[in-house]
Amino acid sequence: MLSAALGTLFWWAVFWLVFRRDRRRVRNGVLFLIAAHSSLGLLVRVVETTLPLGSLLVLAGTGLLLLGVLVLAGYLIANGLTMLRKEGRTLGNALAGLGGVALLAAPVVSAASIATLHPVGLGLGTLLALLSLHLGLAFLVFLSASVLYLLFPRPLQPTAVIVHGAGLIRGKVTPLLRGRLDRAVGVRAELLAQGLDPLLVPSGGKGADEPRSEGEAMAEYLVEEAGVPADRVLAETESATTEENLTFSHRLLEKAGHQGPYLVVTSRYHAFRAALLARRLGYADEAVGGRTAWYYVPSATLREFIAVMSYRKWWNAVLLLPSLVLVAAIVRGALLQA
Repeated sequence: MLSAALGTLFWWAVFWLVFRRDRRRVRNGVLFLIAAHSSLGLLVRVVETTLPLGSLLVLAGTGLLLLGVLVLAGYLIANGLTMLRKEGRTLGNALAGLGGVALLAAPVVSAASIATLHPVGLGLGTLLALLSLHLGLAFLVFLSASVLYLLFPRPLQPTAVIVHGAGLIRGKVTPLLRGRLDRAVGVRAELLAQGLDPLLVPSGGKGADEPRSEGEAMAEYLVEEAGVPADRVLAETESATTEENLTFSHRLLEKAGHQGPYLVVTSRYHAFRAALLARRLGYADEAVGGRTAWYYVPSATLREFIAVMSYRKWWNAVLLLPSLVLVAAIVRGALLQA
């Protein structure tokens, strides 16, 4: 028991040291989950050995966990339907619903395939189970790192605040984009109280279906509706991606005589990926998130997860290799016995 407790303390210490060094890392989620798993294992041992009916309590906890997965799947499916109704029938808006269906279907299909005892069924069932496990763990890592980043912000005193754009509707600022702009105005008020007068940089180009650039519409909102002085707003109007938001905004600010790091304002679900991109580009920027409608968050979070996974294609390929080797061994063994 003592060794388990010391191991748990060790992993929490490693996590906290790495996290404090740089919060903008996916590996923070890995270390957090290792420490949390170690804590959970220690708790299970304590419950089983010290409490009456401890084993039954652990079994009940496991049952509640499985019930929670079912409830989560139902919620995701319902949320996906809400997204399709409110935001339109697109694949991105359907992600939450598809995730809920996958939570329910993957174990059933995997078990049914393995139960056939046919080499192909064994291989496909095992592969599906391992892929599901890989994606589930990867999502937990991403979610842990993202939530931790939001919960423990690093304070900055920037000379400028970059606001990431989002799609316009008939050239007007949407509620999603308004949440980002209002957060930027709030951040500016906090910095003004500290004696700083930061420049606001609304950043976003003109999409194919937009009558004007997002940066222009955002600047108009900041000046005319939020009351920010026009000389404290510098619009960036050429970017088309989050990476370009950061790069082009930095160039504008450098020409204006500013030096980073800057504070980046976006939506909460997007803040961690924006911070990851800033780190990849060599910027010391930090990101914060504005208010987002509750029903929008699950699908948006899954989109962010897919985007972050795409940054690490080789890592994912390497991590999948042992699973593929195991599947090949199972199929080969089944063929030899057939």
